[in-house]
Amino acid sequence: MKDISIKLMPYERIKSIGIKNILSDLKKNTIVVVDAKLSPKEEADLIQETMEEVSDSFSGIEIGSFDVSDEEDAGFFSQMRGRLAEFLLGKKRGLTVIGPAEMIKKIKKDPQELMFYLK
Repeated sequence: MKDISIKLMPYERIKSIGIKNILSDLKKNTIVVVDAKLSPKEEADLIQETMEEVSDSFSGIEIGSFDVSDEEDAGFFSQMRGRLAEFLLGKKRGLTVIGPAEMIKKIKKDPQELMFYLK
């Protein structure tokens, strides 16, 4: 098995460097963990950039994310506070994990957890 690195990255850093700039980490067998759920557009942009970089040495990425908000159980004011924080911070509460496809065997998603199985 190749060496594995895990990089914890604040969402704000991705906003400043651009989503495509994390591909260099992924090409070096680094799993990137982002402290927010990427928007559908950001995920689509990352997948598009990845598809342009696919080669014999880089087979692509696997991405998994989940939302950690408890809005179903929260009261009205808690929901509003959460939405206001998301609006002001510009990020959706949650977690995104992105890894090189050659390292990830399977991703198991459910609303409360995210499990990556490595090869």
